Amino acid sequence: MQQRYVALINEFRCMQCQNEALADSNVSLAADLRLEVHDLLLKGKSDDEIRDFLVARYGEFILFRPRMNLHNAWLWGAPGVLLLVGLFIALRVVRARSRLPITDEDPADHSAEA
Repeated sequence: MQQRYVALINEFRCMQCQNEALADSNVSLAADLRLEVHDLLLKGKSDDEIRDFLVARYGEFILFRPRMNLHNAWLWGAPGVLLLVGLFIALRVVRARSRLPITDEDPADHSAEA
């Protein structure tokens, strides 16, 4: 049970510190949340039930690794979409440059001679 407790309090973000785990935070809110997790474990709640309880109370922000759902699906899909768009643009630029004529002369050189 101690291992489950330590794993859980490292999964949750301190709502006051925001980038610290509950395990690392020294603020009173984090101490209260650690106590809440401890009490829920003693009541026999599963890890998922504890996660669901804290997410219902504080929102997805409390999780360091948020779950994928319709509200945040764009966050999970955006890197792939941006990568595909970048590859498409790069391919178009390379194809456009390959169609240009190969010359050794600079157009500015012709206007200087005239």
